[in-house]
Amino acid sequence: MIGYMNKCPLCGAESSFVPEEMECDQSLVLWCKHCGDYINQTITLESLRRWWARYDAGEDAYKPPVSKNTLLKFEKLEQTLANEPDCNLNRVEIHLKDFTNYHYTDVEETQ
Repeated sequence: MIGYMNKCPLCGAESSFVPEEMECDQSLVLWCKHCGDYINQTITLESLRRWWARYDAGEDAYKPPVSKNTLLKFEKLEQTLANEPDCNLNRVEIHLKDFTNYHYTDVEETQ
């Protein structure tokens, strides 16, 4: 995908994000400087597991974007894929990407 994300898909403000590398899996999340919410670039199941642990412990105010039940289903799917005899991957790791409400253009838009 080529283009620019000109506005936060959550609050609509001009793009101004702080990138953060999530714990051990190094997935990338962007935090909007205007509304303070996250815009995930890519997130792994390990990020979600750790996020749920922090949320349950009261260390994170933002609820993870995937329910615990759905996370469990993804983990089972990941294991099923890893155990598949015809799977030619050395290690299966599911990464999620949310494109909801993203606005891309080929060139930067002018106001």
